[in-house]
This record gives sequence, C-alpha cells and structure tokens, in this order.
Amino acid sequence: MKKYWYQEQVRILQTVFREKDAGQYDAGSVIRYMKETDTNCLVVNAGGVVDFFPNNLEMGKAGHFMGSQDILKDLTRECHENGIRIIARVDFRGVDKERYERQPHWFGQNEDGSPLMGWNDRIYRPCYTSFYGSGHAEQFLEKLLREYDLDGVWENCVIFGFGPCYCPDCRESFRAYSGQEIPSGGDYYSEEFREYREWKSIYAKKHMDRMRDAVKRFGEDKAYVSEIFGMYHVSTSLSSGIDLYDAKDKFDFLVSPLFLDGSAQPDKKYEDFSHASSGIRFLKAIAPDKQSVALTGGNGTKWRYVTAPRLESRIWMWEVVSAGGTLWNTYFNGQHPGKTIDRRNAGFEQEIYRYLKDKETYLMNQVPAGEIGIFYSRQTRDVFGNDRLEEDEYGSFIKGVERVLFACHMPYRFVPDLDFSYEKLGGIKVLLLPNAACLSEEQMDVIRRFVEAGGGLVASYRTSLYDEKGKQRPDFGLKEVFGCSFTGITKDTGSDSYQKIRMKHPILEGMDIDRTEMIMNEEKTLLCTKQRTDYTTVCTYVPLIYNQPPEYAWIPDENTDYPTILAGQYGKGRVIYFSNQTDKACFTNGHEDFVNTYRNAVQWAAGGEFKVTADAPEGVHISLTENNEAPGKMVISFVNTTSGPFRPVRSLQPVFHLEVRIRNAVLKESVILREESMIEITQEEKQGKKQILIRVPMLQEFSAIYLDTEEGGVKE
Repeated sequence: MKKYWYQEQVRILQTVFREKDAGQYDAGSVIRYMKETDTNCLVVNAGGVVDFFPNNLEMGKAGHFMGSQDILKDLTRECHENGIRIIARVDFRGVDKERYERQPHWFGQNEDGSPLMGWNDRIYRPCYTSFYGSGHAEQFLEKLLREYDLDGVWENCVIFGFGPCYCPDCRESFRAYSGQEIPSGGDYYSEEFREYREWKSIYAKKHMDRMRDAVKRFGEDKAYVSEIFGMYHVSTSLSSGIDLYDAKDKFDFLVSPLFLDGSAQPDKKYEDFSHASSGIRFLKAIAPDKQSVALTGGNGTKWRYVTAPRLESRIWMWEVVSAGGTLWNTYFNGQHPGKTIDRRNAGFEQEIYRYLKDKETYLMNQVPAGEIGIFYSRQTRDVFGNDRLEEDEYGSFIKGVERVLFACHMPYRFVPDLDFSYEKLGGIKVLLLPNAACLSEEQMDVIRRFVEAGGGLVASYRTSLYDEKGKQRPDFGLKEVFGCSFTGITKDTGSDSYQKIRMKHPILEGMDIDRTEMIMNEEKTLLCTKQRTDYTTVCTYVPLIYNQPPEYAWIPDENTDYPTILAGQYGKGRVIYFSNQTDKACFTNGHEDFVNTYRNAVQWAAGGEFKVTADAPEGVHISLTENNEAPGKMVISFVNTTSGPFRPVRSLQPVFHLEVRIRNAVLKESVILREESMIEITQEEKQGKKQILIRVPMLQEFSAIYLDTEEGGVKE
C-alpha cells in the first residue's frame, strides 16, 4: 500500500474551461460522467488568467459567466462524496491589460522596457523573479488551499518564464550572479546566452520549490504537479530553463504532454504510435518510483474544437498503458466530454480506464524492462537537438533506433545520463549510443568498464566527440573502443551516396549481399581512419556518384580507407561503430539497408540470444515491463497498429499466430489481463533450460498477460 493517494494509479479527466464554459455549470453531470468512465481524479480550473472561484486578491479576476456560482466548492464537495480526487488547475503565465496596468512592475520586460507579451499578445507575462510569478502566486495557492479541501494543485504552464527578461529584478540578479549584463539581442539559444540560461534555470527551480512548499504546508497528501515537455522538446526546455530532469523531484507524479497530433514535432500532423509509449518509457527511466502520466485527450491539442481520430486515439492510449503509464484525458472546451462542442469521443476512454482499474494490482510498479538500453544524453539534446526534423541532430537518431527495436520486437529501456553509473547498467546486454556526442570523462569510464566486462555497444556518428559542455575534442573520447579516429572531415551523403561492402559479417546477415557490392548511405558521414588491426571494416565510404548525366554516373575507384561500419571486440564486449547516421536514417528514410544493418548490429553486439524474443508482424508493438519492487513479475503487452497505408488509421487489420518466448524462465503464475482470442501460455524445456512460450492466436487491438517468473536453471 502506498503512503499517499498520488502514488497510486490515477485516471484523470480534465476539461480546460473557456470563460464561457462556467455558465450554468452542472457539477453533478461531471461526476456522473466520471463514474461511468471509471475516472478517479478531476483536474478543474481554479484561476490565474481568469478565476473560477471568488477571489478577492488584488489580481483576482472573476469570469464574466460565473454569476453567484462557486464551481470549485460544488465540485470539491461532489468529488469527495463520490470518492474522487480533485486537483485545481492554476495558471500564472500572465494577465490582461487592465490588471497589468495596476502593477506593471510585477511583470517582465523586453530589452527596451516594453512589457513581455505572450499567446498572440493577449496577456502580459511575468518572469520567474517577478512578484506576480512568485509572491502573488504563493498567496494565490495559500488562499485556494485554505478555503477549499483540494487534493492538490496543478500549475499549468510552469514554463511561463521563457526567453530573456530585462526587468530590473532580472538585470540586478543576473549581474550579481555573473558580474555581467544580460546579453543584448542575438540568438537566445546560442553560446552567448548560455550563462544567462543557466542562471534562469536556477530561478525556475526556485519557483517550483516555492510553489511546492506552499502546497505542502497544507499537508504531504496534497499533490503538486505540472506538465513538463519531454525528451524531444528542445526549445521548450532551453527557453524556459525547465525540463523533466529538473522536474522529477519537484512533482508528486510526472506528467508529459503526449498528444497524438504532433505535440513533439510542430510540422507533423500525427506522431508515430510508438511516441506515446516512448514518452512513458522516458518518464519511468528518470523516476521509476513515481506515476507516469500521459497528458493526451479526446480532442487533441492542435484542433481543439473537434475530436481526435477515434481509433488512433484508442491505439495511442493502449501504447501508453503498454509501457506502464496511465492517462490524463484532456478536453479544451465544455464541462465534460459529453457536454462540449464535439461529443463524438465522449466515453471512448471507458474501456481503457476500466482495464487500468480492474488490473491495477498487476499493473502497479511496472517499469519498462529489457536487455537493451538506449543511452539518453540531455547535453547532446541541448547542443545538437532541434524541434524541426530537418535541423535535428539528436532526437531523430533515437527515433530511428526505437523504430528498429519496435519493428523487430526487441524490448528496451532508456538509460538517462542522470546519475549515470555502472550499476545503472545492470541487466543490460547491449548499450546503444545514438549520436551521443556530448559525454563526460566519467560517463566514458562507465561505458568502457561496461564493454570491457562483456557488454555490447552500438554507437554512431559524433558519439564522444564533444565533452559534457559541448566543447569539441580533437578526436573521439572513445576512439580506443570504436577502433578508429576522426579525420576532421564530414561528408554530406544526403543523396547519390553508398557504402562499399568490404567483408562478409553477421551485421549484413539476411541482406543478400552475395548479389550486391554496395548498400545505401544517406544523411552525413564522418571520415574516419581505422586504428585497430583486430577490428573488421565491414563497409567503407564511397565518394559521391552523381546520377546525371547517366553516362557519367560512375567514378574510377569506389574503394576508400574510410570505414562506415566497424566491428570489433573491446575487452570481453563486442562493439559496432557507425561513422554515418544509419540510426537516424532508420527514421528519416527507412530503407531496409539501414534497418537491417542496425538490427543485426544490436543482435551481434549482444553476443547471443536475448531472453525475450517474438515472432510477430512489424505492425505489432510488443512491450515488456517488470515490477520494480518484485523482479520476475512482468507484463507483456501487444498493441496492433497494422492498418492501411494512410494516417489517420480508420481500421485495423487483425493479425494471427503471434509467439513470444521467454528463455531461462520458470513460470510460477500467469493471468490473462486482456485477450481477443484464447491465449496459450506453456512451460517448455530447451537444451536443458526452462522457457515460457506464449501463443496469441489473433490480435485485433490490444492484449496483455501478467507473468510471475523466476530464473530457470540448467537441468541436471
């Protein structure tokens, strides 16, 4: 039993009020909807931009449609009478002109002294040092919690202090911190602003600490939470000074925006389905003991007045659940999903919430498991990442790796550089470094030790070429592990580019290489020279071969001494280094040459079979989670994404005859959590070792099983 309610499973509903939604508010209708859908927590607007409760503070602003209602009082009473938790949404991102003019010195300023504006210039913004964002915000929380029996506070848009602020308080504080003035003009994301960004991050953390302390003064059982953008949101974390690493110790459970309609990629209509589970995997990696919640919803975030595609939304939610997460169903208008502008998705979460509720005993404490670890480097993200795919040099590498692992049914988990240590690599057979450019000496020591002891390593492109501050080294910090040195030359291999096959190797298995002399190359390639004679050059860089005019589409010599794929053994461990961007190309291109070489690299680096393997179509996402308090108690989930060629998905194609094997395992107990056909679970013996075989005859949408296992010994 957990100590506080927010450590248990939460199934959340939120309707983000527009001002007019407060008119004739029906609290009873909201509660009825929540009970019908097995929702156990409500997030409701309290105020900030507009107040939905009587607020006599100086900056209070009652909504025009409130009348004599006290919505917060009514909802708090109704929720608690029905065993439902209630969290108040507060928002300190700014105020309208009338309130700003009362106390203009409470808010932020541009360099020329004009007010900071935001959100289509409709509100006047504070900064983290301003009184509105600190002292007033604290008074606001104290008033709320003193007058209402709330279960917690959600501070919406805690990242409100984005970009530079030149108000007198910020100028004075930064001068005291650095001895310098705030940089003038220029690119806020550049090196010129680095020290200012570091200073602002300190004040952002102070803001979160102050708000948390204000909430906790009313009891440890009061939750303090906020949504923090995730692992791929580069500009948001740099601009605001807050990301998930900073937030993990501030909030009582972790919430990340994971909307289907492209919240992490501004120029993309719909995210890959795997993005939903990827976000949860990352939350679980940085805070495995806290609830991980996907902020998503029935009407998306880009088109807030109409429903998100219904079937896609269900698949999306199952993806979240499969990684051990839970859900926050958000609507951006109306009083609840059944009483809003577009009601077509009302109740669509019911089956999934009921699954979470009914199977909570088995699902609690489940965290992503697997013998493959993807190393996540926040510093590399900050230096080389970009929200736009065409400019990104980090997140897209990870997405390419994930695409391969999902398609090939290889269970994995993230290994963040937060408190990175050798002990954190326990249970991992292969560590993947997708363009982990910025590594410290301490991190490289851990990686060397891991490989020397027998761990597999797959690395790419600029990995270890920079220190943890983003300063370039003269050569790879891990050059002795990679078996090569960087010449300092980077080639654009975005088109008309190839890799010459130089040696048969398991990394090319299943690629019919007896019938080709080259495989594809794309993106960019570092020219490197081999330094270890005991390493194998599998493929080499081919100079550009222009395709026009066709008569001249050839070069005198396709052979070079620059390896693109290098394989070897370092200590007891196997190493594959890609000098190009094979992992990124698995996402941006998807050609089988990239996918197959990366899959084979992971398999070869492992030095043997993985414990969990599967035989299933690529459109089936198979996830493995394990109880972090009771090893061996695991959940295997199957999400079907097999459909027609276009997004959004309108129908799913059922798939048949799926199999999963868990090697060296003895089955103590099994429970079918959800099935769409008669799932069979049997204990077998192979080569003197026990293994568990799972057969799923048919999968339409989602199935899951719980297994309690122990390690299977060798037969005497």
